This record gives sequence, C-alpha cells and structure tokens, in this order.
Amino acid sequence: MATLTNLRTKRRPVQARSQKMKMAIMESTHAVMREQGVRAVTTNAVAAHSGIKVGSIYDYFPNKEAIIAEIYEEKLARVRSFLEAGSVTITADSWQTQLATLIRVTWAYQLSIGLDRTIVDAAYYYESLFPIAQQHARLIASNYVKLLLRLGSTWPQEQLFDLGISLYTLVNANWSYWRLTGTDHDIAIERQIVLTITLISPSLDGVACAQA
Repeated sequence: MATLTNLRTKRRPVQARSQKMKMAIMESTHAVMREQGVRAVTTNAVAAHSGIKVGSIYDYFPNKEAIIAEIYEEKLARVRSFLEAGSVTITADSWQTQLATLIRVTWAYQLSIGLDRTIVDAAYYYESLFPIAQQHARLIASNYVKLLLRLGSTWPQEQLFDLGISLYTLVNANWSYWRLTGTDHDIAIERQIVLTITLISPSLDGVACAQA
C-alpha cells in the first residue's frame, strides 16, 4: 500500500520547463480519469494522453497514486484559501445570507478549478488519499471555529471543531447525492446551505441580541 512518503513527487521542479512538464502530467492524468474513470489511470495511459515518455513521468512521480494525490491536494488547498478569504468577510448581523452566498460561490469555484467527482471518487478508490481528505476536513473545521468565534459564539473550541467536522460532511453528502442521482442538481447545494445554517444557529443563539 502506498504511503504519504511515496506519494510525494520525486522531483521538485524549479525551472519553467520542469514545472510545465509536471503540470502536463497532472492534467493528462485528470483527463484520463474524466474520460475513462479512475480505474483506467496507469502511467502508460497518462503517457499516451500527454505524449510524455513513461520514464519521464517517473522522474517526477513514483507512481500513479502520487500523481492523483498531488492533483487532489493542490485543488483542496485552493478551495480552502478561497473559503477562508470569503469567511473573513462574514458579519454577525447577516451571517446566514452571507454564508449561503459563500457556500454557493465556493462550489462554483471548486468546480471551475477541476475539483470534480472524478477526483472525489479517486479519494474513495485509493485509501492512501484518505489522510489528505482527513487533513482537509480538519482545516475546514478549524476555519469554522475561527468564523464562529469571531461572530461571537461562546461554545468551547472543541465543540465548535466537532460542529465544523459535521458541517464538512455535508459537502461529501452533495457528492454522494450527485453520484447516486447521476446529476449535478443545485438542489443539493441549497439543502447543504439549509442544514449548515440550522446546525450553526444554536452556537450563535443570543449573539445578535447581545450585539444589538
């Protein structure tokens, strides 16, 4: 079984040409996943799609899982940065409306950068990607802790963190809904928003009144 150690890229490209090569490998891997499914990903398939020799792929990545892990981790990091930047603009007087908008635009953003169902499915298919998903969930939960404390919640941080984990599971529920229905219907996002606000509200009870 692959570990986090051998999922790391073998070469850290510093020259523009090397960075371009690494990006081409990652983009081709994602393309193979989209066109044929995660089970079809092999270094030979990536080489055929990208026109890069298999040996050159191994110069940058130890195996196909390492390529997928890097794609997954990079896209999750971009989503976190986007979400964190949006969170700091939310104010206590209208947090429900602002958070609803942030959730909608975050979904639009992550889909626009290619964090799609093929990547999420890969995280389920390869157990070695689970630590990346787990760390992402914890960081998202921590962001919720900072947001709710800033909005005036008096709940203990441990309780807010646990709440944040539950809020993050709603994201996974959307992926599952789309997978089971074979759609990408926005109703899943709207339900996530309703449930998120419902779960958060008790942690902020009395805050608006106190600030008023």
